[in-house]
Amino acid sequence: MNPIRSLLICTTTIERHLKSALASEADAVMLDLETTIVSTEKELARNTAFRTLELAPRPAIFARINEVDSANAFDDLMALRHPALRGVVVPQAEDPRQIMIVDWMLSRMEEKYERAGAPVEILPLVESAKGVENIASLVSASRRIRQVTFGAADYCLDTGIRNSRDESEIAYIRSRLLHASRAHGLEAPIDTVWLDLNDADGLERSLERGKQAGFFGKLCIHPSQAKRANASFTPSAAEVAESRKIAEAFEQAMAKNVAAIRIDGRLIDLPIARKAQRIVDLWKSFGSTAS
Repeated sequence: MNPIRSLLICTTTIERHLKSALASEADAVMLDLETTIVSTEKELARNTAFRTLELAPRPAIFARINEVDSANAFDDLMALRHPALRGVVVPQAEDPRQIMIVDWMLSRMEEKYERAGAPVEILPLVESAKGVENIASLVSASRRIRQVTFGAADYCLDTGIRNSRDESEIAYIRSRLLHASRAHGLEAPIDTVWLDLNDADGLERSLERGKQAGFFGKLCIHPSQAKRANASFTPSAAEVAESRKIAEAFEQAMAKNVAAIRIDGRLIDLPIARKAQRIVDLWKSFGSTAS
């Protein structure tokens, strides 16, 4: 499966939002059954989510279920039985027990409905201090987990930390999630949302900070943000050309039993060559070719 550059959150019961999300350039869409859905419309949201999955749309489809200990979580998962569902987002993830329960329920759902295709992924959404502190046990609680993400707004509400434009208050979370993910063999985490739709420059800076922190992909709340996230996390032609040059030169050197070379005055050894090859492979995964 291709890496996710943009995961666009969609209010499932608002038709124009749903149509816009499915027609967007987002790599994946998160059908929300939780935060943006009032209690009287939970069943409508579930039915709409299933009908959306029936369309087998181009974006990968995730669904954010209600909190695991709520009365709605089981019904959410049973309604998401369609094989087109890629993953389930677990909100307020802070205890490995939550992940284990969702894993068990997904297994029962897959058996009951003889669901074809790959097992449903679990994407923990960390939104509290407890979730951050328990991140290592969370990400290792199920083999269904490929990566993790977090919600800065709820985290700041939980801790009393004030949101800032430079996002300095979430540097600690980014570091904790990145290290836990890599220590347990997961893919890079997906970064939190940028809430100000009118601040395009702020979004660009947030995307760059996420990349610098080792994240790949971003939660988005508007199709325009998904477009920018895709551009940000796709290597440029210049990056690919440079990376291809490094990877090919190093491969040739290794064939001669040389494990370190210079290219344009820069020392190239195995870690740098592997990183270059990773950039080339990523470019190829999105169906692109370098000039």
